[in-house]
Amino acid sequence: MSILHPILRLADIASVRQGHPFRGAIAEVADGPVRVIQLKNVTASGLHDPHALLRTRLRPRKEPEWVRHEDVLLTARGNRPVGALLCSPAPGTVCTPHLYVIRVTSTDTVLPAFLAWQLNQPPAQEQLRRQSAGSRQKSVRKIAVEQLVLRLPPLTQQRRIVAIARAAQLECCRFEALIAARRQEIAAVTARLL
Repeated sequence: MSILHPILRLADIASVRQGHPFRGAIAEVADGPVRVIQLKNVTASGLHDPHALLRTRLRPRKEPEWVRHEDVLLTARGNRPVGALLCSPAPGTVCTPHLYVIRVTSTDTVLPAFLAWQLNQPPAQEQLRRQSAGSRQKSVRKIAVEQLVLRLPPLTQQRRIVAIARAAQLECCRFEALIAARRQEIAAVTARLL
């Protein structure tokens, strides 16, 4: 027997905005005070090498909207939208306009980590794919993200799902490290024998 969980639109539980409106290419400044999260930095497991983010300076007319701990990023471009949970981003960090910043407003309904996980699951991915526009470069419109339909189990089940997903992700990382070590071993043996 299937248990039915409440169905809500993303806009009912979170705010959605695009990243900082950069005009043109982002000038890299080695000691710049602002860090920039780009599409290439976002993976389903979070930020790829957060210490290597591009650094720059901003001269905005108003204070930029910095990303915060437990914001969820969603890639707006590409064939597969990716959701990622931000964990303790450095102060003074923004993201490009090719990313949506989703901030949970209803913490008694959904955990940010669960939301990030659910954005990467087939039902949400299918909804986002159906709403994507563009023939060569797919992009997801903000309204499609806001209208995304989510099933939300109780917080205790959300915590359990997040814990299981993190454990599985850790296993994958360990297996990938073992595979890489085995390849290096084979390469070293091959070099000695040949």
